[in-house]
Amino acid sequence: MTAQTQELAEFYSNHPFPDDDGVTSLFRFSKIDDENINYVSHLLVDAKLYHSLPEQFNDPFECKPHVNPPNKPEKVRAIRQHLVKAARQRGRSKKEAEKLISMSMSKPDLIQEVIYNSIQKIFSELRICSFTKEKENLLFWSHYADSHRGFCMEFDATKIPISGANKVQYKDEYPVVDYPGPAGSKGFKPALIKSTAWEYEEEFRIIFVPEDESQPSNDGESLILKGDEIKNIYFGSCIQPKHKEKIIELVNNGPFSPDIWDTSLSKSSFELEFTACI
Repeated sequence: MTAQTQELAEFYSNHPFPDDDGVTSLFRFSKIDDENINYVSHLLVDAKLYHSLPEQFNDPFECKPHVNPPNKPEKVRAIRQHLVKAARQRGRSKKEAEKLISMSMSKPDLIQEVIYNSIQKIFSELRICSFTKEKENLLFWSHYADSHRGFCMEFDATKIPISGANKVQYKDEYPVVDYPGPAGSKGFKPALIKSTAWEYEEEFRIIFVPEDESQPSNDGESLILKGDEIKNIYFGSCIQPKHKEKIIELVNNGPFSPDIWDTSLSKSSFELEFTACI
């Protein structure tokens, strides 16, 4: 096994797809009110799955990896080649690009800042959509479904693009990257690493890069769904009747045909109970 093959195998061992982790359904929680009704309609009617920018997440450490210093000759050469190529792509001649990069790399502090800013820009432009493995998580209902006043959607994790979600790994070690980084999914590994403080979320993520032609069909912000990815919708135990009616109306105007469920609080334990909505 080559080093590259071994590295790829390790990546998918730490960040498996749902099927490889024995997961057939993934869940997203949402509030429902006048402020976000367009977001809900965007999904249920337009079949567009919105992906947030890292800056929109509630964890300020999202997608901000540290950068390994170029402390070996081969790394310095790789960085030089990458920066020259980038400069030429911006319209500079080979001679101009090489001169500019030579001047920059003669100042270690400057080149380190350039590399850091470049890495941060790349990660800040990623589009990310998060899921979890269970609908029973009380913290999710409280944090992401407006204290049980919202709802939960169950997605079919065997269908594209949901099946392309990667599992998040929780670690105490802060993610560090080399520059230039590896191509493909491995290059976005830091976006799949979070502090162990978030381990209870059991998160999976779909990540895509806008304007990358190899990505699933998208409009730059959202992946375009086919209309068979949402299997079930669960109303929160405290949801308002008017919001239940609005969600059902949106579902009826869209391509999805999910089963609809009411949620209630168990009378004997800290658990939720789900019954088919008539």
